[in-house]
Amino acid sequence: MSKGFKPTIRDVATAAGVSLTTVSYVLSGRHGGTTRISQPTQDRVLSAVKELGYVPNQAARGMRRGKTDVVAVAIGNLEWPWDRALATAAANILPERGYQPVILLGEDWRKFMMSGGADGVIIGYFPEAKTEDETVTELARRGVAQVVISETMNPAGFDVLAPETEAGLADCMEFLTASHRRIACIRRSDSPDRPKSRFAAYAKGLDNAGIPLDQSLIRTSHHRPAEAYQSALELLQLPVRPTAILCTDDMEALQAIRAAFRLGLRVPEDVQIVGVGNSTEGQEFDPALTTVGPDPIFEKVVRMLLDRLEGTAPADGVRVASPWKLHRRGTTTDGTTTDGTPATAP
Repeated sequence: MSKGFKPTIRDVATAAGVSLTTVSYVLSGRHGGTTRISQPTQDRVLSAVKELGYVPNQAARGMRRGKTDVVAVAIGNLEWPWDRALATAAANILPERGYQPVILLGEDWRKFMMSGGADGVIIGYFPEAKTEDETVTELARRGVAQVVISETMNPAGFDVLAPETEAGLADCMEFLTASHRRIACIRRSDSPDRPKSRFAAYAKGLDNAGIPLDQSLIRTSHHRPAEAYQSALELLQLPVRPTAILCTDDMEALQAIRAAFRLGLRVPEDVQIVGVGNSTEGQEFDPALTTVGPDPIFEKVVRMLLDRLEGTAPADGVRVASPWKLHRRGTTTDGTTTDGTPATAP
């Protein structure tokens, strides 16, 4: 076979001496019914497939039968612990149920899904304040299975997993202000803040404790690991450094720990660090990350989509609340964790 040659189903049929319909039937794995393909014929087809190196076009096959057996997972960036954990859960669970997961970054999911690229999609990539989305609405009209992770959207032919962050963030700031006066913040964005944003919870927590908001203790990472790391280095080298840092995402918090270690500082003895998200990576870090977030939900999200794909979810959609709380672990030193065990790294 010449280099660059890509065999087609027609080439398989020619090599096996059978019709296109016979090849399609054999490769579909169907059995029974009124069509009977002899074992020798099946063997010839499969031998031709192997000899030619033919790989079925799953997308084209899916369009013909109205099903792709593909599920998309729309996330922002695989460098973000939360997104990586969601992608990992999908990769672990979906193949067991006959689905091939496809990970889509940023806005790429819109074009892919509108072109019929997948049977369903988990959408974890939205601006925080979005209350509706034209793409989601159109996909729901078409009957595409969807689960959206959003604080603000409501189900309408799709399901919503709704993070409830406010109480957990308030508890976090009450916890920090009980022991600290110089509490820095590394936030994801410096855009105008919503009343219920993570940074707004930081500012409100300081105000409740009678601590002035100090702009010199605030940095913005733009949700990039390198900028989060540099931000932490700057904060930890101030003439009077903060004794605690609240990071509005676990990614920023993990970068802050690395920055502290580079400067020879101990966590939590010299500086305490708290993240937001309760990611798997934060839980497994050393020291384990104190963070605000839900109990593990990544497998739950994937199974919600499977229920919708299999037709067991309500047609109108459901909204599943996901309360967030403070998980005290090894990067803070109040002495106990949320389950009453010593707050030390594993």
